[in-house]
Amino acid sequence: MILSSLVVAAFTVVAMQPPLPPDSVGPALQRLADSLVQARPRLPGIVIAVESKAMGRAWSVAAGLSDTARRVPLVPQQPMRIASNTKTYVAAAVLRLVEQGRLSLKDPLSTHLPSSLDSLLRTDGYRTDSITIEQVLSHRAGFNEHPAVPSYVARLRTAPAYRWTREEQLRWLVDSLAPVGPAGAQFRYSDSGYTLLGAIIERYTGRPLGPAVRTLVGFERLGLGGTWWETMEPAPRGVADRAHQYLNGLDAYGIDPSFDLYGGGGIVAPMADVAHFLTALIDGKVFAERATLETMLAPRSTEMAGYGLGIFGANAGGLRGHGHSGFWGTTAMVFPDAGVTIAIAVTDQGELRLANGIISAVLQMVGVPRVGKISPRPVHAPPAEGRGGGGPNSVR
Repeated sequence: MILSSLVVAAFTVVAMQPPLPPDSVGPALQRLADSLVQARPRLPGIVIAVESKAMGRAWSVAAGLSDTARRVPLVPQQPMRIASNTKTYVAAAVLRLVEQGRLSLKDPLSTHLPSSLDSLLRTDGYRTDSITIEQVLSHRAGFNEHPAVPSYVARLRTAPAYRWTREEQLRWLVDSLAPVGPAGAQFRYSDSGYTLLGAIIERYTGRPLGPAVRTLVGFERLGLGGTWWETMEPAPRGVADRAHQYLNGLDAYGIDPSFDLYGGGGIVAPMADVAHFLTALIDGKVFAERATLETMLAPRSTEMAGYGLGIFGANAGGLRGHGHSGFWGTTAMVFPDAGVTIAIAVTDQGELRLANGIISAVLQMVGVPRVGKISPRPVHAPPAEGRGGGGPNSVR
């Protein structure tokens, strides 16, 4: 893990001090964010959002620029494309369908897929009658993933405004890559699997994916007023302009969201909303039954510190955390025993490796003692030019 000297310094200073009083946490977070941007020339901007149940407070700070070309400052409430953080919301929506009795985690995928998609997968050797919904949610279905095809990701640069359909993305998968193995035999992170889950949600709700997930998860009830599904819903009234996010210096603001829209990603939200969603999830406010949350969190494999259903783990100085991260530079983790949730966005995804040091420093600020190395790094980031080999092999 590569940390800036500034994060290390911040961690060291905080580790020597008692927890900060609540009124001092916000200024300390702001100093940390400002210093990171000053120390990292490749980092256009950063947002850090924190909720502490013990203190009964929430903070959100920003530093740097939203738009480097126009020198527009980044502000805390700016929405971000959260990419794969979306998977936690999608998994929660599927589990709500389970609670409603519309499907079972043990059901075969073929029972619930639209027939056209089922037939397409079968042409590539996927035995959809023996792949379960649970295996798709936990990345154990044997699926490869369409973003692993180099030519797919290359279109980001050559045709950034191209409007993808779900069917085209799955066709790209079938035409380019073979299954990685039989269902249940291995973990392989797959956006394609979550694209299929998005189709199932639409089939059983009769609505586009964004509004369907909004209703199933209960965005309004949870107070997620700045969260929406890009292009499938209108942006909430009064929300700030979406921040510019960069791919190794390339401004990705104008890339059509359909590149990552149909379940593997798609949500746009301020990081404070992302933190609040995770807090509400762990507090039992999303599901009707506590057992559903336990089912979601239970690891199905050891990869990514225990990947459950749309959510993975982290261990910080003996604390168990749960959360996810996303392609464009977002990560969010909740530490239930400490009552702390942390959501971070760096606006160049190549800098997401800073997240571990930031999480450690924040936990110290709010009173979690002696936080050491976080394992594994809560980062799902692709190679510099794409997302090939997603999942643990691309965690860095």
